[in-house]
Amino acid sequence: MFRPITALKAAVSVGVVGAIGLSVLAGPPASSAVASHNPFGHLDVLKSSGAAVTFSGWAADPDTAGTVRVVIRIDNVPTYSVLANQPRPDVAKYFPKYGAQRGFAGAFSVPAGKHTVCVTAGDLATGSDTVFACGIVYANTPTMAPIVSTAATSRPIGRMEASSFSAGKLTVTGWTLDKDTAASLQVDVIVNGQSYGSAMANLYRPDVQQAYPGYWKYHGYSFTVPAALAPGNYELCVVAVNNAAGGNTILPCKIFTVSPVGEPAVLQTAVATSAANAIQAQAIRSGAARAADFPVGYSAAARIAVATRALLQQAAGRTTKPPAVAGVPTFSAATPTGAVDEQAVMGPTPYLGTYPAAKTGGRTGAARSLQLFANDGLVPPGGVGDGVVGAAPILPANGRTVDPTLPGYRAGYSKLRAEVALDAALAHLGDPYVFAAGGPSTFDCSGLTQWAWAKAGVSLTHYTGSQAVQGVRVKANQLLPGDLVLFGSDLHHVGMYLGAGYMLDAPYTGAYVRVDKISSFGDFTLAVRP
Repeated sequence: MFRPITALKAAVSVGVVGAIGLSVLAGPPASSAVASHNPFGHLDVLKSSGAAVTFSGWAADPDTAGTVRVVIRIDNVPTYSVLANQPRPDVAKYFPKYGAQRGFAGAFSVPAGKHTVCVTAGDLATGSDTVFACGIVYANTPTMAPIVSTAATSRPIGRMEASSFSAGKLTVTGWTLDKDTAASLQVDVIVNGQSYGSAMANLYRPDVQQAYPGYWKYHGYSFTVPAALAPGNYELCVVAVNNAAGGNTILPCKIFTVSPVGEPAVLQTAVATSAANAIQAQAIRSGAARAADFPVGYSAAARIAVATRALLQQAAGRTTKPPAVAGVPTFSAATPTGAVDEQAVMGPTPYLGTYPAAKTGGRTGAARSLQLFANDGLVPPGGVGDGVVGAAPILPANGRTVDPTLPGYRAGYSKLRAEVALDAALAHLGDPYVFAAGGPSTFDCSGLTQWAWAKAGVSLTHYTGSQAVQGVRVKANQLLPGDLVLFGSDLHHVGMYLGAGYMLDAPYTGAYVRVDKISSFGDFTLAVRP
């Protein structure tokens, strides 16, 4: 049988302070019913001050390592509760089996008048609840609203209105109330399913009282908890703890990001710069663009956009033909029935990998020109969307390497389909990869190509196996910017060709929409022009 330890035992406070008088009717027994499986522990403090009653102590359940919930009953109605999960190293010293996280503490207010207050430790397994103490409260606070209902069956309502994370600290702000009671509620902060702290929603919120007449006006919360979090994306939830029956409520959760210090290597900024250099050189060498078209301050994404636009305009026969090169096929503009040879526009076909052997085949499928159809309906594609917990940390947009700003078009410029698709994809450079996501802020590989080509009026299926046949098959030496490049005998990956052997793609979980070298995959299989 448990006997209270002197070091743990403290007299329960009794007295009259301010407008509330509290006298204890019964304290903890000399021994606790460990053998009968009931919760045991001790109520160290129960005292009043003004309109508030504070309490603290510790509790454990002999049948489980779970956390005991301590419930406050006012006139035999459960109106407030708190978890016994605060540090109590003195408890761990005498009861090492139960650990140090067994303390509880809290404060609550009572309506005007005389009330009986009881503190009870709830059983977690096969025993019964343990009443630690009961007392009489006299409150002369007529401005406080009465308890609304003793038929407590509703779940709490409320909102998390704001949240922020900085320097290892997480701050949440909002409000919550339970329609079964005017008492303030406890709110728990949960990050990725783990509790990071609790507080009372007892801040002054007259706007909430106005919206819900008949309830007390102290239902707001705004508090900060320590949270040592590594770079990544996290789901933040606030749980409103029911004071009575009816269950708790998880208020609408939010996603927040702990950004890495500096730019992560997985974004491959250096690869994007190399691609920009190579594709820019191609455009200038073929006569599609001039060096003056690439200002010194342009980002890699902006230079890629200018170069690919120029190469596509040239391939469509809208600008000066590229100079004749010995050993390179004569240039002829691309048409719905004749693909332009990449070599004639951009020089020798770059190395694209050797395994499995590239399936060059020939032109198959429906004919489609490079021209943008007039009045195409640009219906946004479907997709999972922005569920990013577990993905790479969301990076702040900077207009260059993450969500880059692209150059505009001159007045009267007639865009080609692939230009529109490439612009749409390049603008999402640096967005996280999320499996099965199809935009607008996260993508997987086929979700990115689907999203981008939808902006050009081309409907693709969110599946690589389908995209492999949704267009005209082109040979490796016919690739133009915007073409789909697919990989592996199982077509496990797809990207958008940029030129010079580079592509834009969303490769895998933990990475971002980025520029990759096609040969780095080693299993280029086929290419399709949507």
